Amino acid sequence: MLRFLYLICLLSSPILWAAGIPIETNFQTSYSTNGKTSTGENKVILVLVSQPNCSYCIQITEEILQPMIISGQYEESTVFSEVEINTGRTLKDHTGQIVDATDFARRYNAWATPTLLFLNGKGEEVSDKMVGINTLDLYGYYVDKSLRIGYKKINP
Repeated sequence: MLRFLYLICLLSSPILWAAGIPIETNFQTSYSTNGKTSTGENKVILVLVSQPNCSYCIQITEEILQPMIISGQYEESTVFSEVEINTGRTLKDHTGQIVDATDFARRYNAWATPTLLFLNGKGEEVSDKMVGINTLDLYGYYVDKSLRIGYKKINP
């Protein structure tokens, strides 16, 4: 019985949820694969710009983004991805160019972590970026609002 309870606690741990936001390696491929709704409309790419050991990035992931993914409400409107800066990782951007992840974030003036970017399939910002955390209580509301604005801008 104790093993069963341990397994339940482990599986319901928010740390495991964090694995659900993929570290982006190829925006072209991920958008061409996941960037359209079932009705053919374009999705917003929500990019979490993070870095290793960023406690606020972990907090946003666990308390805001992962519950959004798990809810299923954003499947038809949003592609979730993460770009980890200051790691030496590279990625393929929206034009197919291989760039350092930190340089990619600099294009959007995303120097602080966490930063949320709201992009279209061409890599253009479709809603104002969100830098840092002001109030966690309202953060989800502002993320949702930015996603709605971006979606309407992409799909007039």
